[in-house]
Amino acid sequence: MTNSTEKIPFKISARAGKLLGRENFSNPEGAITELVKNSYDADAENCFVFFDIPIIEKEDENKEIYLVPDKENSIIYIIDNGDGMERDIVEEYWMQIGTGNKEQFYLSDKERVKTGAKGIGRFALDRLGFETEMWTLSKKNKNNDGIYWNMDWAQFDDFNKSISEIEADITPVKIDIKNKINEVLGTSFDFSEIKDIDFEHGTILKICNLKDEWFPAEINSVFSSLEALIPPKELNIPFKVYFKHLQNLSQYGDVKTAFFNDFDYKVTAKYFAEKLSVEFTIERNELDLQVLKRKYGHLFQNLSQPFNLESIEKKTFTYTKSIAKLLNWEMNQLRREFLIELGDFQFTYNYIKFTNSKKEGYPYKSIVSRERRATLERFGGIKIYRDSFRVRPYGDPKNDWLGLGFRAGKSPAGAGQRIGDWRVNNESLAGIITISRNDNPLLVDKSDRGGLQENDAFELFKNIIIACIHEFEVDRSRVLNPIYIFNKQEEEKRKNEEIQKKAHELALRIIEDSKSNNTSNEEEQQEAYEEFFKESVRGIIDDKKEEENQEIVQVRSLASLGLIVSSFSHELKEVSNNASEIVELEKNVLNLIPNEMKLLPSSINDSTEFGDVVDIFALLKEDKEKIKHWIDYTLTAIRKDKRTRTKLNFGNFFIQLQDTWKRIFKRKDINFIISDRTIDTNYSFRAFEMDMTTIFSNLINNSIDSFEDKNSVDERNILIELSIVNNRIEIIFSDNGKGLDKTFDNKEEIFLAFTTSKRDRVGNEVGTGLGMYLVKSVIDDNNGNIEILEPEQGFAVKITFSIN
Repeated sequence: MTNSTEKIPFKISARAGKLLGRENFSNPEGAITELVKNSYDADAENCFVFFDIPIIEKEDENKEIYLVPDKENSIIYIIDNGDGMERDIVEEYWMQIGTGNKEQFYLSDKERVKTGAKGIGRFALDRLGFETEMWTLSKKNKNNDGIYWNMDWAQFDDFNKSISEIEADITPVKIDIKNKINEVLGTSFDFSEIKDIDFEHGTILKICNLKDEWFPAEINSVFSSLEALIPPKELNIPFKVYFKHLQNLSQYGDVKTAFFNDFDYKVTAKYFAEKLSVEFTIERNELDLQVLKRKYGHLFQNLSQPFNLESIEKKTFTYTKSIAKLLNWEMNQLRREFLIELGDFQFTYNYIKFTNSKKEGYPYKSIVSRERRATLERFGGIKIYRDSFRVRPYGDPKNDWLGLGFRAGKSPAGAGQRIGDWRVNNESLAGIITISRNDNPLLVDKSDRGGLQENDAFELFKNIIIACIHEFEVDRSRVLNPIYIFNKQEEEKRKNEEIQKKAHELALRIIEDSKSNNTSNEEEQQEAYEEFFKESVRGIIDDKKEEENQEIVQVRSLASLGLIVSSFSHELKEVSNNASEIVELEKNVLNLIPNEMKLLPSSINDSTEFGDVVDIFALLKEDKEKIKHWIDYTLTAIRKDKRTRTKLNFGNFFIQLQDTWKRIFKRKDINFIISDRTIDTNYSFRAFEMDMTTIFSNLINNSIDSFEDKNSVDERNILIELSIVNNRIEIIFSDNGKGLDKTFDNKEEIFLAFTTSKRDRVGNEVGTGLGMYLVKSVIDDNNGNIEILEPEQGFAVKITFSIN
């Protein structure tokens, strides 16, 4: 026996090769779409999918007759006028499993990026039937010299065969593609529909002895899949699919793709990776321009582009935005390289609403809801196309892969109610995203072709898509918001006129009833009665509004409380960790301490051996303080007296606020300074204390985050300057933290709902984006004003309220 080393090869059984291929085609529908993709890769301009499914009668156990497809005699044809194959291509590539031909030569002669790359597409034939015949005529042929290929897929089920022992039959033959189509389809087929198509070369696949029963519902499902699969018209690719069920010739025909000419908005966003920018083209088609000009034209006269009347009348406009600005993402070298490597792509989508709401009075165009709904049910959703072919399941019914429904649920505001609040639902969008294997190498298919791998690149890709959708959401709300405000003001006028009218009528009636009295001045009496009734009616309305305001304030407080609780999350984690250590340490120490020492705490304190006991109790006391602070803040925020509008003294309010936050300020080394110049001033200001807590707790929370993000270690100061200027309370809130993020070119954008610059490494929002939105909303509802200042260091705002 020698000790020489030998190399031995792996052997792959035929059955293993078959299982490998079958994993990629879990259903017959996917196998057919794979074969259609092969026609596209072969530069075909036309592809035909024909089902020849005879029906047979069977009898059940109750002697009832029912109809089923005859699998053994059913045939599926896939025919194209692509490049065809020569013998060496069939032998070297078609017969080689796992070939990298399409990956190496990924562009076709017509510069189509080939959709296949794994070299196992021919197993789609095995998935569909037990036998396949192929006639193929290469575009390089001379004198119609083609190839006939025949394969019995049952060979792969032989346990004793290796994959190298599996063989197919190949025969050189003369082929005329059109005549061959006549031959295989027979006289029942109407060939006039394909008589003008060029068939100088191409391929015919005949799949026999099918493995599945093809009922009409399954055949219709394939047709629907092909509608969504093939390149949409917007891509202008000359590739048509023709579909027929030979037992029902009138039912199908050309496979049509989506084309939307009835939409409210159309947006095209082109991401240029090297430039780190997105070019937007927005077309507005929602409003009746004649009605808009007549009723609301004055509202848009003095607005800047693209929201002035001239821009709205033009409908379409284009602009470019940096990706940093779009994502509210401060750039660094790592993020810049990641965004460049992601690669170029294009996103085109349509907003198509089902119904027109009449409540807000917007001048919408008339729509046909039934037709729109049918179109969206058929072609709706945001779909991804890689190299012109659909990537499933994105955009399938109920596949809200971008989470748009969840976004809309979090922000149920109307489109024009507040700028930036409104969120679109997935059901109202139809769009396509075009990516490429060559341009977007980070977006990788899953091994089972069931979508893209959900890696960091895919998360970043999704965030860019959502940001592109948000551009439209903001644009729509900016267009509708002036109309909403105007209609609301007009409604208030109408209510006041109604109050005046009712008061006048009541006053006249009372005067008529009291004419028997000796009243010297009837006109003065009428005015007095009118004023009384106006105040009475207005008081009823104001009381109702007060109840509604209390509900709004409570909701705001809960939202604000959620933001503040997040600032305590780190502290609570520490409490949890310390508590677990304390339990274990206490057990160990108690086991070690002699009984006589346990009775003498002072001895333990003096002993280095048992000194940890002192530290444990110190931790317990510290943790108790943290919990107490959190509970105190929570209970204080929802106290009933904070939900009642009362006279408020800001000096006292800020002292109480300082006391509420003092433990956090101490722990984070923050100086909270109050400069009150109103101490000796008597003023009257009524508000919900909870509202003021919402404003300044959110500002404090942002300052704490800013201190944490700042790289340098400086003294941390929050300054409140309180004064009265021109009969208004003026509060300047400032800190010396990091300051406003540079991504906000327009500083006012920080007040939009869900706008945040806090993001993780792939662009996911970390902050809620609600803090400054709540601040602005509360100030507006209290007839106040907030102005962002520009200090040399840190962040500062000036808040003013009217006083009596």
